Order: sequence, then C-alpha cells, then structure tokens
Amino acid sequence: MDNPFSKPVRSELLKVLCILSFVMCGVNLLIGVLNIYQSSPEVMAKNIEQIRDIKPEMADQMENQMIAMQDNTYAKLAPYLNFVYILISFLSVMMMWNFKKTGFYIYSIAEILPYTAFIFLGKNSMNMMAGAGENMAMAGMVAMVFMVIIDLVFVVLYSKCLKEMK
Repeated sequence: MDNPFSKPVRSELLKVLCILSFVMCGVNLLIGVLNIYQSSPEVMAKNIEQIRDIKPEMADQMENQMIAMQDNTYAKLAPYLNFVYILISFLSVMMMWNFKKTGFYIYSIAEILPYTAFIFLGKNSMNMMAGAGENMAMAGMVAMVFMVIIDLVFVVLYSKCLKEMK
C-alpha cells in the first residue's frame, strides 16, 4: 500500500536531465543578455567598423544585413524573444523537477520556438551566416543541426520520464 505522505522518488535520468537543463538555461541566459546588448545598433555599427579594418567586403555585407534587419520587426524582437524562450524552458524544467507532466509539454514547445526565427527572418537568417564567409556559414549550419539534435534528444529522454510525473 502506497503511503500518501511519502515524497515521490526522482529517477536518476530525470535528475541528470534537469540538472543539465538548468546549467544550459544559465549559460543561455548569459548568452541571451550578451545578444540583447550586441543587437543594439550602436554596438553593431562599432563591430562592423572593427571588422572593416580586417575584411572590408565582409563589413559591407554585415552593414547591408544590419539595414535589412532594422526593417524586420521580428529581427528586432528576436533577442528578447530568445530570452523569453530561455525563461519558459527554465520554468518548464522546474515543473518537471517537481513531477508536473505539463512541464514536459511546455518544454517541448519552448525548445522548438527558437527555430522559428528562420521562418520569420526568411533569407536574412541564412544571409547572416553566409555573410561571415563560407567556412563560418558551414560552421553555423553544423552548429544549428547539432543544437536541433541535442534538443530532440532531450525531449525524447524527458518523455521517458513522463511516467513518474503527474
């Protein structure tokens, strides 16, 4: 007979996944704050001028992209939205840590939402990577695929823990 006053036992898998997710949320939070800072027009212009000394054609491409991005509302909001996605992800992991199944569904959505930038930014999202050079564009694409795979693995592993959540 189950004791209604006993605390549920968290599996090792759920512990490890939640701790890794908390760490990644912290890292992504720091990166998100940095992205918000670096997305300001003043900082972007300063970075472009620094690059202009090294590679003028790359700076010209970055300047064109900055102008195009200023016309795109989503591009202006993206750093702030990513910050919100990180907070949603953190809160959903907290829910799963506390055995709430709803956290899994929110987490799954929060992990997919950041990739919507490619839909709303259109060709500018790929041009940003291409403007950095062929090698950087390839590295960006590899990193993106790697991130999608990691997100999918975490969602699948969290789904294995659903039976211990209520």
